[in-house]
Amino acid sequence: MRRNYISPEFKYVNINGTMNMTEQTSFFGSKMLDIQDSISILNENLIYYQDQNREQLNFSLEKNLDPIVYSSVNDKSSNHIIKSDESQSSIQLASNTKWNIEIDLNKILSNYIFATLKKYRTFEGVKNNMTIFNNTDSAINDYILKNVINRYKYKSVDFFVDYKPFSDDGSMKYKNTFDEIMNSSLITKKIQSILNESQGKLNIIFNQEKSSASYNFNYYFNLYFEKI
Repeated sequence: MRRNYISPEFKYVNINGTMNMTEQTSFFGSKMLDIQDSISILNENLIYYQDQNREQLNFSLEKNLDPIVYSSVNDKSSNHIIKSDESQSSIQLASNTKWNIEIDLNKILSNYIFATLKKYRTFEGVKNNMTIFNNTDSAINDYILKNVINRYKYKSVDFFVDYKPFSDDGSMKYKNTFDEIMNSSLITKKIQSILNESQGKLNIIFNQEKSSASYNFNYYFNLYFEKI
């Protein structure tokens, strides 16, 4: 038998498509996640099930495990900061304090989308070893970052304020509390909303209407996004 000394230049190896989470368009079309026209992040909880490896492979088995609960209230609480405006006068600080609330829109939106994908088991059947991160959750977050976040833009915010009187000792002065509020009568329009250049963060500027010497307040916000 005559030998062929020509060595192959290429070796073909099967690779899972989930190794690359960036969706590529082609002339013949491509797969793309079908997304909602709008997203409202209010006060809902999203519940999903997964196995101990955080994979979603068999719902019949996974539903017997403890559910994972995403709380939009807790997520918003963790991804914003509130502080008094450093440029205000001491007189304003002591009376009608100006507050800055900085909200991480991208983080809240991506967390909400992640929980939604998990709830509807969009990546069911994908194992950790089928992703470049060897971690399904990291791969899903990468998919959201590369393909979904940029398909939405911030639309509006509802900002709730509920004033609370405190005692004369002043120990609760400036002690404002983030708390779930859904009473529409407590929405205030007297705010200024500023998006940063990348539109990933929102700064709300708010002047306290009732005297800071006698009142602090509970506050909450709902976020609205729309598809580009």
